[in-house]
Amino acid sequence: MHARARAVTLLNYPELARCVGVDPYAVLAHAGLRPGELKDADNWLPGEQILRVLNETALRADRDDFGVLLGEHRSFASLGPVSLLLKHELTLRTIINSMIAYRRLINELLLLRLEENGRASRLVWGLIPGLRSSQGVNLLATMAYRVIVQGTAIPWRPDCIHFRHRTPRQSATFARLFDCRLEFDSSFDGMSFRSSSLALRNASADRELAAHARRLLSLIPAVRHEETTIERARGTISLLLESGRADAANVARCLGMSVRTFQRRLSYEGQTFSGLLNECRRELSLRYLAHSDQSVTAVAELTGYSTLSAFSHWFVSEFRMPPGKWRKANLPRSVEPAAQTLRAHA
Repeated sequence: MHARARAVTLLNYPELARCVGVDPYAVLAHAGLRPGELKDADNWLPGEQILRVLNETALRADRDDFGVLLGEHRSFASLGPVSLLLKHELTLRTIINSMIAYRRLINELLLLRLEENGRASRLVWGLIPGLRSSQGVNLLATMAYRVIVQGTAIPWRPDCIHFRHRTPRQSATFARLFDCRLEFDSSFDGMSFRSSSLALRNASADRELAAHARRLLSLIPAVRHEETTIERARGTISLLLESGRADAANVARCLGMSVRTFQRRLSYEGQTFSGLLNECRRELSLRYLAHSDQSVTAVAELTGYSTLSAFSHWFVSEFRMPPGKWRKANLPRSVEPAAQTLRAHA
């Protein structure tokens, strides 16, 4: 089943598209969307079509900051009912944990994970596996920053916002909207900060209102379908690959099950761990090669290979050409097509 996002994701899209010299209705039509579908903010639309709108608009306008510009026009309240809970959560930790817990009520494209490692922590975000869009990630980063940093009463800034993609041409837009250090060609998409920040208290916190918000959220009809083990595992593998910890034992632990149960559920859904790991490597390696300036050696490390030769051997077996040659054949590429299938490049 295809992931969806609320129409509010494209809030103010027609106006912004015109500002950058693009006919919004031509782009919507090309993506298979009707203008009327954007009028109801809570209308659920196919995620692939929304990403296609972002990508095509950025390409036509030659603006690699379009996702950030669109995020700038999003308000805290546009998150819907979840915003009431986030507004009154007690600490930065509970705000982030609630974002993660209720992310599928915001939209079904989100992948969020809080990682703590001693004094340093990071909130890793991205699109669910199978979807690739730099503009989608830029929009997500802008919204996450606005919700956590600007939408709550916590006087705090992260140490750094990280982007996997290369430094954008319109980098001044990023510097204007993110009041902290920026790192492009990073090993992950997300924000990093001191672990002690998680205990910071929200001046707008109200336990009764937060509890009331949870009761209201419990009344919302369940998300259309429960995530399968494959869907959950793909997201976890994508997050663990760059750290070299994407083995069956670690993935199973993150999913809260034994290795045997994990492998049994994958088998029931017609997949193996090795097959799933390979799919994630395919997707991540293409994303880095096409949309970042990371060296091929760095891409090898980020996809879990300890040597360049091992990565190159695997890549040739998957795509019938060396990674450097693939990159040269697929660049320059300002904006990628949205949601390409894993086999589209084979």
